[in-house]
Amino acid sequence: MFVKIEIILYVARQKSSVHGSKQLFRLDFHPHPQQRSDSSFIGDQEIRTMADALGLYIKQAIQHYVTFNLSCGQKALDSKRMMTEAFDGLMNHLRDMMAGYENEDVLGLLKEMEGLVASEAWYAHIGDRQALRIKHVNEAWSSDLKTRSDKMLVACEQLCNIRYNSDVEKEEAVVGFDEEVEILLDQLTGSTSIKQLQIISITGMAGLGKTTLARTLYSHDLVKNMFDFRLWTTVSPVYQIKGLLLNILSSFIDDYTDEYCEMSDQELGEKLYRKLKGRKYLVVLDDIWDYRVCNNLKVYFPDDNTGSRVIITSREIDVSLHVESARPAHVLRFRTEVESWNIFEKKVFRMGICPGGLEETGRVINRKCEGLPLAIVIASGLLKSNLSITWWGQIAASVCSFMVSDPNQYMHSLALSYDHLPPHLKPCFLFLGAFPEDYEVPVTKLIWLWISQGLIHETGSLMLEDVAEGFVMDLIKRSLLMTSRIKSDSQVKTCRIHDLLRHFCFTKAEEENFLSNNFRYGMLSSMPCFPLELGKSLQKGGSNHIDTYNFLKILDLESILISVFPLAAVHMVNLRYLAIQAHDGSPHALISNLVNLQMLIISSRKNIVVPNTLWNMVNLRHLYIKSGENLIEEPIFEQVAENDGYYHHPNALASFQTLSQVSPRSCHNIFSRTPNLRKLGFCGPLVSRVGDLEFPNLGTLVHLQKLKLLNTLPHVEATRSCNPIMFPEKLKKLTLSNTGIDWKEMWTFAWLPSLEVLNLKFQACIGEIWETGDAEFRRLKVLKLHDLEIKQWDCSRDNFPRLQRLVIHRCIELESVPMALGKSFALEVIEVNGCSLSAYSTAVELQKEQESVGNNILKVHGKENS
Repeated sequence: MFVKIEIILYVARQKSSVHGSKQLFRLDFHPHPQQRSDSSFIGDQEIRTMADALGLYIKQAIQHYVTFNLSCGQKALDSKRMMTEAFDGLMNHLRDMMAGYENEDVLGLLKEMEGLVASEAWYAHIGDRQALRIKHVNEAWSSDLKTRSDKMLVACEQLCNIRYNSDVEKEEAVVGFDEEVEILLDQLTGSTSIKQLQIISITGMAGLGKTTLARTLYSHDLVKNMFDFRLWTTVSPVYQIKGLLLNILSSFIDDYTDEYCEMSDQELGEKLYRKLKGRKYLVVLDDIWDYRVCNNLKVYFPDDNTGSRVIITSREIDVSLHVESARPAHVLRFRTEVESWNIFEKKVFRMGICPGGLEETGRVINRKCEGLPLAIVIASGLLKSNLSITWWGQIAASVCSFMVSDPNQYMHSLALSYDHLPPHLKPCFLFLGAFPEDYEVPVTKLIWLWISQGLIHETGSLMLEDVAEGFVMDLIKRSLLMTSRIKSDSQVKTCRIHDLLRHFCFTKAEEENFLSNNFRYGMLSSMPCFPLELGKSLQKGGSNHIDTYNFLKILDLESILISVFPLAAVHMVNLRYLAIQAHDGSPHALISNLVNLQMLIISSRKNIVVPNTLWNMVNLRHLYIKSGENLIEEPIFEQVAENDGYYHHPNALASFQTLSQVSPRSCHNIFSRTPNLRKLGFCGPLVSRVGDLEFPNLGTLVHLQKLKLLNTLPHVEATRSCNPIMFPEKLKKLTLSNTGIDWKEMWTFAWLPSLEVLNLKFQACIGEIWETGDAEFRRLKVLKLHDLEIKQWDCSRDNFPRLQRLVIHRCIELESVPMALGKSFALEVIEVNGCSLSAYSTAVELQKEQESVGNNILKVHGKENS
C-alpha cells in the first residue's frame, strides 16, 4: 500500500498583526512502498521504472523545499542542500533516460527543466526570511511552489511520453482491493486453508476489475511458489468444452501437438485429469456466463486434498450459486473516491502525480466516473495526451459525452452483457436509458412504467407486478442495475444505472428503433419530467398542440406544480401511466375517458375527491394519492345478488391493487369492487368515540398484504386496538401512525399470522412502558419505532423469534434496547438514530455480547445519538 505523507503548513495571511488568522496549505505525497528512510533511496533497485524514479525525485525535492521554508538554522541549510541534490539527481536521471532521443523537442524540454530546478530560482525571492515569516509567506513561496512543481511535472510527463511512446504503460488497477487480495490469498495459500478442492467466485459489473483481481492473485509470488500448475483460460458467452480443454492443456504441457485437436472431449479431459492428479494446481476460468461450464470441467479436476483451487469470474451472481462454491461470491464494489483518484493518477500520469493546476478539474472528472475503473480508464485516455486546463475543463463539463464519442472503447464489453440477456429482459434493460443521469429510480415506478409500456407479460398465475419485480432482481444479479436504497424489509427501494450503461442503453435503443417515439425523460427542477415540452406548457397554464401528444402512453408531470388537474389529459386516450402534481388534484369526471389507464399518481396541495366514474376504468391497477385525507366516490351501479347470498358488482376492477391516502369514511361499500387489492392506506378518523381503533370491513380483501392506518382525529386517552380478526390473514406489513394505542394492546397484533413488518410511527402507541409479556410475534422480521415517547421496553427473545431488523428513530426517552433481543440468532441489524446515548450504548453492548459467543452476524448502526 502507498504510504501517505501529509505536510500541513500553517502560514500567516497578510494582516496588520503577526497574530492574524491562519490558512491551511496541504501537500499529499505518495512515495513508493519500498522507499527507504534515508536520502539515498533514489536509484535503489526497488524503483520499478524510470518514471517512478522521476516522481520520487520531484517529491523528495519538494519535501525538502517545504521543510526549508518551515525551518531555520542548520536544519534549513540541510534541507536546502538535500533539495539541490535531489534536483541534480532528477536532471541526471532525465539526461540518461533521454539519451539517444535528443531532438529539438527533447532538448527544449530539458532546457526548460534546467531552468525550473535551478536553486537560485527557487530561493531568489526569499530575501529576508524573518520578514517573510510575518508578511506574504503564502503568496511568496507556496504559490511559487505550485507553479514550478506543476511545470516540472508537465515537462517530465512530456519527456516520458516521447521516451515510452504516447501510451501509459499497462498497469492493472487493483487499487482499493487490498482487503480482497488478502482474504483471497489466504483462501488460496493460507496454512489453515481447506485442503479439499475449492471454488472461489469473483463477480461484479463489467469494468469493475474482476479479471484484474484474478490476474493479481494468479501472478502473485506466493501463488507461483505454492502451486505446481497454474492454468488460465478465458470463457466466452459462446464456448465449446473441447476448446477450453485444449486451451488449458496447451498452456502447461510440453508434448502438446496437433494430435490433441483430433481427440474427443472425453479423451482431452482424461489427459488433463492425469496431468493434474496428485498435484497442487490453480485453475482460473475467466468471464463465465453459464454455470454449466464450470460443472462440466470440474469432473476433470482431481480432488486429492492437495489444496488445489479454481477461481471463476463472472458478471452474474447466480453463476456462483450453481457451481457448489464453498463460500459466498466476492461481489466487487465500486471504488471509493480516494481509490478512484489513485487509479486516475496512475492511468493519466506516468509518474502517478497530478499537477496541482489540473487537480481540481481532474477530481470533478474522477467523481463523474462513479467509481467504475472502466470509466476511469476511458476518461484517462481522453486526458493524458492533452494536459491543458482548457481541454480538461471541456471533458469535466460533459464526461460521458466524450467517453461515448468512441464507442469502441466500451461498447464491446457492455454489449456482451446485453447480448447474453434473455429476450424478455432486453427491452426492460434498454428502457433504463430513458432516465436522466445520476437519477435514482424508485423500483415501484420502474415496474409501473415497464407495465405501462407493454414490456411485461403475464406468467402463469403471477401478477404483472410480480413478474416485473423478478426482472428487476434479475438485472441486479446480472450486474446491470445498481441497488441504491433498501427498504426496511430488505427489498430494493431505489436503483440506478451507471452512466456508461445508460448511454449504451440509449445508443442501442436508437439502433434497434426501440421506443420509436423518442421517449427520454427531461429534467424540470431536480426530478424527471416527460414529455418535457408538454410539462413546461402545462406549468404555464397552456395546452397548445395537445393533439400532437395523443399517441403517448406515459405522461409524467410529477416533478412540476400545475394549478388544477389537466383537463387536456383526459383526451389522451392512449395513456397507461399518468402522474401529476397540482394545487388542486381532483380528477375531472371525464377521467373515465382514459379507458387504457393503468396507473394514476396524484400529488395535491388540497384534499381531493375522486369521481365515481373511476369505477368504469376497468384497466386501472394503481391509484396512488401521495398526501391528504381524500374522498373516493362510491360506484353508482346496482349490486347483483349471487347464489352465495352476497351482493356483487357486475364490473369489479379485477386488476386494481393499490389504493392510498383515502378517508375511511368513503370506503365502506367499495371493496367488493376491488377483490385483488394488495396495498391500502387509510388517512382520516380511525378512532371511535369510545376510544376503539376502527376502520371499514376488510374481510373481502383476501389478497391485502400492506396496510397503513394514519389517524387524523386523536382520542383524549389511550385507545384500544381492534379485534385481530379485522385484519386480513395475508397481511404482511402494517403501519400505524397517530393511533394512540395503549402499549398493553400490542398483543393483538401478535395474532396476525402473516405479519412480517410492523412500523409504529408518531404517537402510534402511547405510554412509557412496553411490557411485551407472553405475546409472540411469530413471523415478524422487521420492527420500526419512530418518534414514540416510550421510556422502558421489556421483552424476551421468545417475543420476537424471527426478528432480523430493529430500527429505532427519534425515541429520545428510551433508556435502553432490551438485551434479551440479542439472544435470537436471527437478529442481523439494529439501527439507533436520534436517540439517547444510553439506548445506543446498550445496543453496542448487545453486539459485543453476541460477538463474545461467536455470533458475528449482528451489526449496530447509529448516528446523532446524544
